[in-house]
Amino acid sequence: MMPKGIQILLVFLLLGMANILSAHPLGNFSVNQFSRIEVSQSEIKIHQILDFAEIPTFQVFGVIDIDKDGNLSESELEKYQSDLSGGYLSKLSLKIDDDALRLEILDKKITSVAGEGNLPTLRLEWNLVSKFSEPHSSGKILFQNNAYPERIGWREIVAATSAGVNAYDSSVYVSSLSDELRAYPKDLLSSPLSERSAEFSFTTGAIPANAKLLTGRDGNPVKTAQTDRLAALISVPEITPAIALFGLLLAFGLGAIHAMSPGHGKTVVGAYLVGSKGTVKHAVFLGLTVTVTHTLGVFALGLITLFASNYILPERLMPFLGFVSGLLVFFIGISLFKDRLFTLFGWNKAVITQHEHHHHDDHDGEIEHSHDGLTHTHGGVEHSHAPPEKLSWSSLLALGISGGLLPCPSALVLMLSAISLGRIGYGLVLTIAFSFGLAATLTAIGLAFLYIGKAFGGTALSNSKLVKALPVFSAFVVASVGAVICYNALG
Repeated sequence: MMPKGIQILLVFLLLGMANILSAHPLGNFSVNQFSRIEVSQSEIKIHQILDFAEIPTFQVFGVIDIDKDGNLSESELEKYQSDLSGGYLSKLSLKIDDDALRLEILDKKITSVAGEGNLPTLRLEWNLVSKFSEPHSSGKILFQNNAYPERIGWREIVAATSAGVNAYDSSVYVSSLSDELRAYPKDLLSSPLSERSAEFSFTTGAIPANAKLLTGRDGNPVKTAQTDRLAALISVPEITPAIALFGLLLAFGLGAIHAMSPGHGKTVVGAYLVGSKGTVKHAVFLGLTVTVTHTLGVFALGLITLFASNYILPERLMPFLGFVSGLLVFFIGISLFKDRLFTLFGWNKAVITQHEHHHHDDHDGEIEHSHDGLTHTHGGVEHSHAPPEKLSWSSLLALGISGGLLPCPSALVLMLSAISLGRIGYGLVLTIAFSFGLAATLTAIGLAFLYIGKAFGGTALSNSKLVKALPVFSAFVVASVGAVICYNALG
């Protein structure tokens, strides 16, 4: 076994000869730290990061490498972080209004990455929390990091607030200069950031008149995160009949508003029904299908989030659902485009067959045109250039499923909150009301397009080439929207 002194000497030689390799930006001796403090009415969360460059990692390598095989296994790294956690986290001090708070570990992670000279570096992360005994509508936060005062390195602290909370008069900023110790500004490498403490106040109401709102490092004030109004319905202190009724009405209204946001089928529904011989029952069927699909989608994704998140991440599943939704819309649009184009030019397969048969029987058959300009006869065989009289129920079903297949994230948060608060029944009812609001808006849009189409059909404009081509163009729009949805999902 090579003596320790010789090992250290070789390390220094390797570091001196490895300029062409990727070195730690702040130097091989640095111990770097990052703290992100997030305040809400009920708790304070801290994301703490400790980064060891090559030399500090080499110094603790022998402690981590228990079996002395020269490699740092996952179990050895995890044990080292567990052993280090107590002493390191005790150097972090957190107070609210001069009252000391106790930090608990929610989870932790440690990774080792090869650095200069193929020497390992370490990145240790902790998610910490301190829960208040009772909700705070305001307070003053003081955070201090006294760990590794003797080591050179980057020390950065940022402040953040949850929805509905404003921070002001802060000694730190909301934005990170180093992307949480991943990328350091080149112009600051010679004089690294050294933020060892943070002090700021917070409130759920308006900040005092002379106070300065929390800003980014560019000096621009940070806007308060908006509360998710749908998810907030489930967290009221007590559900009285009046609050329940108000919650249902508000959930329905939020669903209706959400239907007007991009990506929820307004264009598809309208374009599908333009030029079709649709009725009120078709539009209602479409709306009910969206309601059922959206509600089931929220429940399914909620169950996956609760019980299968180790195997299927919801944020990974959402793009897949978006792609399937877009694929359904694209298929419907292409089918519509083909059928309506063939109908416009009289290329219906059955009609063509009959037309050819009679054409051979009577070459001199007269061609008679109807008064509407869309129906005429060839050799006694009548066919029409108008859109088909009947809508396909299967296409309506597929369109409704595509419209409700992608669950709204707010509805998912609502359902998960209901489960965590033991209000599953109320959450279920609110989710259904939200879905009905979504579907009612889409149904109303469909009905509006139907009545507008009928109004045009009874005017002189109905014989214009533009009106005749409108159903074909609308089908093309459906297919295009589906293609865009697929593209965005893949992106």
